[in-house]
Amino acid sequence: MSDIIQTFMEEHKKISESMEDLKKKCLIFLEQDQIDLEEFREAVSFIRSFVDKQHHQREEKLLFQAMMEELGEVAVNLVQHGMMVEHDLARLYAGALDAALKDWEESPDGENKLQILANAMGYYYLMVRHIDRENQVIYPYARRSLSQETLQRLNKELENDTEIL
Repeated sequence: MSDIIQTFMEEHKKISESMEDLKKKCLIFLEQDQIDLEEFREAVSFIRSFVDKQHHQREEKLLFQAMMEELGEVAVNLVQHGMMVEHDLARLYAGALDAALKDWEESPDGENKLQILANAMGYYYLMVRHIDRENQVIYPYARRSLSQETLQRLNKELENDTEIL
């Protein structure tokens, strides 16, 4: 049976690797004034399909929901005013990056370059900190505080979750 928290931490490794790749793309664009639009589009696609749809939405639907139901006000505050706000900010950065790439195609100027770099690096820094908070605070709190029955149910739900995957 899957371990939901371990699965999410493994996904964080994949996300962290992609964030380092995104930062490298930004440095090339900044220092060499070269951009591979297709690589940036692939990064946005990965963000939307894997980071948001597979990872964040499953966290929200499974783990965070269980934490709020079982652990009360502390979990509600951590989840609703912390993790879910950051998920929404990540979606905002991804959408703004996508729009900036389209604007660059129409007008490859300094303003659009700035928008690409600002939104890509905003997303990068948000995710680096977000992953650290989840790995160091949220997941240990969930593992320590949720009942074994709830954790086992979540593990099974993760295995059976075909709606989001």
